[in-house]
Amino acid sequence: MSRTAACPRCGSPASGNFCAQCGAPLARRAGCPACRAPLRKDALYCAACGTPVGASPHKPRSALLPWVLSGLGLAAFSVMIAVLVQRGSVTRVGDMTMTGGLPGETMGGPAPASAAQGDAGAGMPTMEELAAMGPRGVADRLFERVMREHEGGDFERAAFFIEMALQAYDAVPPGETDADARFHVGLLRLLAGESGLAREMADEILAAHPEHLLGLLLAARAADFEADADAAEAFRARIRTHVEEAGGIPDLPEYQAHRTLIEGVLRTDGGEGEGGA
Repeated sequence: MSRTAACPRCGSPASGNFCAQCGAPLARRAGCPACRAPLRKDALYCAACGTPVGASPHKPRSALLPWVLSGLGLAAFSVMIAVLVQRGSVTRVGDMTMTGGLPGETMGGPAPASAAQGDAGAGMPTMEELAAMGPRGVADRLFERVMREHEGGDFERAAFFIEMALQAYDAVPPGETDADARFHVGLLRLLAGESGLAREMADEILAAHPEHLLGLLLAARAADFEADADAAEAFRARIRTHVEEAGGIPDLPEYQAHRTLIEGVLRTDGGEGEGGA
């Protein structure tokens, strides 16, 4: 009985002189056509001189499908980020509402005056301008879009953008991942219902700056989410103490960008709010 071996061309079990699947010869070849060195029956290259002496195993087209789909998915994701960031993006300002959206803005309504003027003057960002923003700029634009949709009451659409925004922040270089970026990621995690991951972001901020207002604020909101009222109030008390000792909200860019959120904490104390700002 003939011995069964793997076909040197397609890899199928085969016996006899030819493969029943692809017709490749199975008999031992006399030698390399270039140097005449002996060849193994299943050799694809001559071991002595490297000359190709066989065909690579045939791969069906279906084997390429995962690679094709991955490439198409990556291209679609890149285009989607470009289109969605360009559509309806606004510049983050200091009077954001409690989730970061623009106060008084409704989905489908007129754009803020500043945004409308910018659009009239220069139009929406081009692909070149989008590339010039860098990973952090794109991530921040997506964060703003999530918050705008959430403030407008379109929670389903906000959820659609959350994962995209989180992936964008994952692509931000470590040197650009500051407290503000971690605060954004924490808010996104809270909107996704992931309070534990939001607390991790707060812990990272506070590990570097123990009294950072955004770290304390994020920790308070995570505690709210987990119904830990005592912990939430303790974090808010630290915010009020820090602002009082500083004579007002310190003039840091990330504090000014989220000033409304901080002022909201100060008002909950029933006092006079922050001063000196």
